[in-house]
Amino acid sequence: MFLTRLTLENLKSIEHLELPMRDSDGDPRKWSFVLGNNGTGKSTILKAVALGFAGSEALPELLGQPSDWVRWGADEARIHAEFQTADGQERELALVLGKNDTLRDTYSRNEAGLEMLDDALTHTNRNYFVVGYGVSRHPSSTETFSKASPGFSHPRSRNVATLFSSDAPLISLESWAMDLDYRREGGIDIVAGALNDLLPDIEFAGIDKERRELMFDTPDGVTPFRLLSDGYRNVAAWTGDLLAQITEVFDDLERPLEARGLLLVDEIGLHLHPTWQRRLVRFISERLPNFQVVTTTHSPITVHQAGEGELFFLRREEPEAPATLHPYEGAPRNLMLHQLLTSPVFELTSLDSEPVENMKTEYRTLRDQDNLSDSEQERFDELKTELADLPDWSDTTQESQDLKALLSEIQAELDGR
Repeated sequence: MFLTRLTLENLKSIEHLELPMRDSDGDPRKWSFVLGNNGTGKSTILKAVALGFAGSEALPELLGQPSDWVRWGADEARIHAEFQTADGQERELALVLGKNDTLRDTYSRNEAGLEMLDDALTHTNRNYFVVGYGVSRHPSSTETFSKASPGFSHPRSRNVATLFSSDAPLISLESWAMDLDYRREGGIDIVAGALNDLLPDIEFAGIDKERRELMFDTPDGVTPFRLLSDGYRNVAAWTGDLLAQITEVFDDLERPLEARGLLLVDEIGLHLHPTWQRRLVRFISERLPNFQVVTTTHSPITVHQAGEGELFFLRREEPEAPATLHPYEGAPRNLMLHQLLTSPVFELTSLDSEPVENMKTEYRTLRDQDNLSDSEQERFDELKTELADLPDWSDTTQESQDLKALLSEIQAELDGR
């Protein structure tokens, strides 16, 4: 199942939102990045997808009170998804939530859609496979490989639990890896390949079966997983949970990571150094070649990886107005990072730090005054001296000169064809 369009009406802070998810050829788009300020509804988009495809058995564990999802002043909220099945059939699914509804009312309102979804899920739990991660994703404190989670007992709600609860644990990476090694020939290769490709500067060294720990070669020597830095452990924890979910559901496939599915990730660059943020999109694309990904982010480094038509941003046109979704025209990956930062997406008016920008503003204000008092003249002179000591970015670096030369060479070759 791949999404082709998502429409939300009066859902939490969102009044109306349409997220088209087809590429320029009309096929379902693999990546969709949603950027926006806090409180504009980014997380709501991901939760809406998870709710829409939960099915009647998992829905109560995710939904809570239906009224909590209805925008203030509205009578009902609506989630409408258009999607394409594995065999290319075009289908639609809607979930309507009333502000005064009970769970029974919710089932009555959505009986036809839930029956269609439940019928598909009855055949196999891998139909419409959705897995999602919220911002509170951290290594599990449990030492056993368990697919159960407090409050989220159904597999389909467990798959997206961290989107809805900051207390939902992830599957223990170590326990899953050892379980996979025991049950599946070559299973540990899935773990080793994924971790080595994702985590920079360290390498998977194997399993210490006596202590039941994953071991890693690091610059400081062979180190157990539990003693790695928080950054390594947090990233490995949720990506390990992701791989665990997939290999468990598609355990009969020779290459389970080539299965189809939908991945939802809130703040995908969370806990990641910029160099990791750059490689994560490639990592997911290569490790899960048949997954569709919808992700939110604040990070310009993450957004910088987006291709043509993949980036959308939420913005309030007025302080009290609901946020609206806008497509970014073009491919962010083709821009220099500073060009992206000063585009309408991030609304930055300057690449200077805020203190330097304020100094320049103050300098211009004093410069344009006809008469300065003694104290103002003194301040003006101080600012002139401080600003003169800043680096002169008008002098291009050797790297930028080399890049310009390379681009000129490529353009000359293209013109000569």
